[in-house]
Amino acid sequence: MKWKAVLGCMLLWGISLGHADRAVTDAPNGQNVFVITLDGYRWQELFGGADSSLINDPHFTADTSYTKAMYWAGTPEERRERLMPFIWNVLAKKGQLMGNRELGSKVNTKNLYFLSYPGYNEIFTGEADPMIASNDKIKNKNQNLLEYINKLPGYRDRVAAIASWDAFPYIFNKERSGFFINSGNDPVHGHELSRTQVALNQIQADPAYAEDHTRNDMITFLSAKEYIRKNKPKVMFVGLSGTDDAGHAKKYDQYLKNANDADRIIAGLWNMVQSMPEYKNHTTFIITTDHGRGAHPETWYNHGFFVKGSSQTWIAMIGNKIRPLGEVSQDGQAYQRNIAGTIGYLLGVRTYSRHMLPLTLFEPEPGTMLARQ
Repeated sequence: MKWKAVLGCMLLWGISLGHADRAVTDAPNGQNVFVITLDGYRWQELFGGADSSLINDPHFTADTSYTKAMYWAGTPEERRERLMPFIWNVLAKKGQLMGNRELGSKVNTKNLYFLSYPGYNEIFTGEADPMIASNDKIKNKNQNLLEYINKLPGYRDRVAAIASWDAFPYIFNKERSGFFINSGNDPVHGHELSRTQVALNQIQADPAYAEDHTRNDMITFLSAKEYIRKNKPKVMFVGLSGTDDAGHAKKYDQYLKNANDADRIIAGLWNMVQSMPEYKNHTTFIITTDHGRGAHPETWYNHGFFVKGSSQTWIAMIGNKIRPLGEVSQDGQAYQRNIAGTIGYLLGVRTYSRHMLPLTLFEPEPGTMLARQ
């Protein structure tokens, strides 16, 4: 009977035998996809809110009283809603969240290094490259999905990446990729900059930021909003770094604040695109992280091969193609590399990657077998 259970799990998670051998073609369908990452944000806080052992530890939380007033509540459900109100009041009702390991839903990195560069490479190529084992700023030899999409009819110059960490021009191999990339404290270049872009360039030109490898996520947010308003990309990546920065600094109170800021950024971007005819009712947000962090109070601030819990991640999705399943409670295993295939599936770009997330989690097309289930 074990083989029946295994087959049942494969069907549940949308894995089809022989699927990789089927002939598929690209058929762009007019959908839009935004990928947003919260660097190094643990599933523990996403699904359970503030950790009592960390919020009460003065070594990690400088002002326990204030932080508890902001983010503490009696139950995990109340705490997570306080920390990330958009995720739990909007996305959880209209979309779905995977990765609550206490409910049996597991998401992991497939790469073995549990670092940012390997994680982002896996997210955007659909493969874990064993040769990418550090965060060194080396031009990525792998073609990424955004680069591939940017070459397709209807998507040329409609792909963009705006991120807080300054390593993304290397991760995406900016010189080769050909799509718009702005990260770290790099200014936006061009002859017709808006007043907002000019102001953001001036802020980033401040010598105080010259040595920083990441910029404030709010600057990334404002930069992304202005780029969306002006250029209306169809596929966009927004990379936030505040949670990882605070984690490495061992500042749990700041980690929680940055997570709360990220929730407001996601809400702001979602509300913006839903108010624009170019995006309303044909846009999906995929929200995830590049790696986990230590699973225990003494290791929460770190991550990597020797830190237990670092491979544990999560995925959240909302959009017209996403079934409103809320918090996924079925036993199952997904991987970070599935995200590239998911983006391709949503856009009708099928040839780049066959590593699909479960099709049963998408809103099926009318008349298909899934629609009758």
